[in-house]
Amino acid sequence: MNLITRPEWHAKKPSARYTRLSSTRGVKIHYTGGKVPADLADAGNHDRCIDLVRDIQRMHMSGGRGETYIDLGYNMVCCPHRQTFVGRGPHALPAANGAGLNSDHYAILALIGSSGFTEPNEDLLNALVDAIEYLREHGDAGREVKGHRDGYDTSCPGDPLYRWVRKGAERP
Repeated sequence: MNLITRPEWHAKKPSARYTRLSSTRGVKIHYTGGKVPADLADAGNHDRCIDLVRDIQRMHMSGGRGETYIDLGYNMVCCPHRQTFVGRGPHALPAANGAGLNSDHYAILALIGSSGFTEPNEDLLNALVDAIEYLREHGDAGREVKGHRDGYDTSCPGDPLYRWVRKGAERP
């Protein structure tokens, strides 16, 4: 696993303490829901992934989605270079699954969008499996792997990624 810690991606400190989760039923997979540069997965573009994770954290903490979060809303973030960023991390309540749904599943964001870069490559899928395994080992996540749309009215995580989830979210 290629883990990028919060200090390594220069994460801002949360504005309040996380609510602790002892365990979850599993994880929910998310996507950005917007345009992600089509060439994000190209070799040499990993710095753009780091910038994107920081931008998402900034947006979440400034109320850019209509609600101000104490931090990045996701527990982990995965990029198409097989890198996995620690967001809130294990045992922390996410803020991305929807009201009343955050305590059942950790939230993992794939840096893939609804336009531009929309088809997950093998490195992104491997990073997602790495994140799932990490949350099982370090966060007592259960066996469920679902898409954000499971139980919440959204197109997230997009059709290509959701097909992978529905097929069992297996390592390529």
